[in-house]
Amino acid sequence: MEYFNQLKIQRACQLLKSTNMKISQIALKLAFDDPYYFSRIFKKTVGQSPKAYRQSDYEWNSKLLPIR
Repeated sequence: MEYFNQLKIQRACQLLKSTNMKISQIALKLAFDDPYYFSRIFKKTVGQSPKAYRQSDYEWNSKLLPIR
């Protein structure tokens, strides 16, 4: 389950940096029914909230293979 969450968070990072989608829309797109749960998992994985990540120059680099 943790692996799948990391894949989802990796995709979320891409969407946060490359689109203007709302965080709640990204959460739903990635099969998180609760945007608050998505934000908690995102912060736990990346180290900052989705909003802060979008506004920062930081690029999270997971150790997973790139998503195509």
